Amino acid sequence: MASSGSRTRPACADQEDMPKTWMEASLDKEKEKDVPTPTCWCADVCKLKVSTDRNKSWTEGRRFFVCPNYAHDRRRPTNAYDIPPSPPPLCKYFTWIDHEVPKDVQEDQRRDWLRRQHLFEESYARGLERERREKEASERKKREQERARKEKEAR
Repeated sequence: MASSGSRTRPACADQEDMPKTWMEASLDKEKEKDVPTPTCWCADVCKLKVSTDRNKSWTEGRRFFVCPNYAHDRRRPTNAYDIPPSPPPLCKYFTWIDHEVPKDVQEDQRRDWLRRQHLFEESYARGLERERREKEASERKKREQERARKEKEAR
């Protein structure tokens, strides 16, 4: 399989960014009439999808072109003697059409970030408080041991 920088195949986006969940999408006939629909590596016309993957928030709401055969693998033979012809390897072509995250998704991401930041700050403050209490307890214990040692020597 050629790399994404190949001259014979169209460039492909990073596979790690490929969303796990998506739904059908369409191009706006007025605004996006000049956007060409690419063909994938297996020479099929790509389908337009929109990411719904909340685990990869930077991809949520972004549209992308993907090979129509992306999620399909060849069928398994029904018996051991039924060996189908070997198909080409899976075409895992996809490319982003929206390079920016939509405003509503950005706002959701911002709220999530603020919530996580608040939780982190609370957790950090609790950790500092716990360390302070542990330090005070160890100092108190050390003072008590020292006082007990002095009392024992005084007897």
